[in-house]
Amino acid sequence: MVLAAGLGTRLKPFTDRLPKPLFPVLGVPCIEFALGRLVDAGVRDLVVNVHAHADQLESWLRVNLPPVLRLAISDERKNLLGSAGGFRQALSLIPGERFFSMNADVIHFASLDVLATVHERANREQGVWMTLVLNRGSALRGVEGAYREIIVDEASGLITGFGEKKVGVPFYSGTAVFEKAAFSPLQPGVPAEFVPDVLEPAIRLGKVAFVFAEDLWIDIGSPELWVHAQEHLRHAILTDRIQGALRARLETADPTCGGRFDLGKNRIRMDDIEYEIAGVRDS
Repeated sequence: MVLAAGLGTRLKPFTDRLPKPLFPVLGVPCIEFALGRLVDAGVRDLVVNVHAHADQLESWLRVNLPPVLRLAISDERKNLLGSAGGFRQALSLIPGERFFSMNADVIHFASLDVLATVHERANREQGVWMTLVLNRGSALRGVEGAYREIIVDEASGLITGFGEKKVGVPFYSGTAVFEKAAFSPLQPGVPAEFVPDVLEPAIRLGKVAFVFAEDLWIDIGSPELWVHAQEHLRHAILTDRIQGALRARLETADPTCGGRFDLGKNRIRMDDIEYEIAGVRDS
């Protein structure tokens, strides 16, 4: 499942026109990075939840979806269900009893094969309901601001709690494997949030495993981060952290999207909208 129903509030005024998952990074819509990772991991059934600018996003998916993927839309146009309620609504659309989850507005290169292997073992031996990818090390390059620290017990492989919001601490990347059982207790059609309604109760029961990742993780959540994202991805290409079909796609994409976008160090323009940003660092 790819989560794409967010409002994109931090990216306003641009998200008044365009859904956040379609914002281009070096000319490639952000959601395309998640789709590529899922295809590489052998995923064939895809569920995407939609809310803001749902028609735009669904139209893009119908035209641009990799042909090996079968698409189902979990429609939250009329009722945004939150970071856990969206999962609950989509359960009937997801084949099997476990599934990958990725965010449509984050670029993350963690190995889904490793994640699946860790989760399968932890589920078999410890009955966990979910395995979360936690970022640390080189994955934190370019991460701006503070994120809530995740506390783990490395001996058991389980998450045990939360710390404070800090810079440079391991945090949940948004990439995970879930058992459907993690969300089935929630009321269908009722908004619910992932951390208080699902994650914290599961941690108390010892049902949450983790895997550390040092793979590149790029957030495009604000105009400043969006500008940084272009530089981080260029650096990843130059340092050979990106190879294969994705590298070719990035090197041939039009970063201006036919002239619609203009990203400078301290200015963003999309169509007739301009946004001035201050204090943008060189990467």
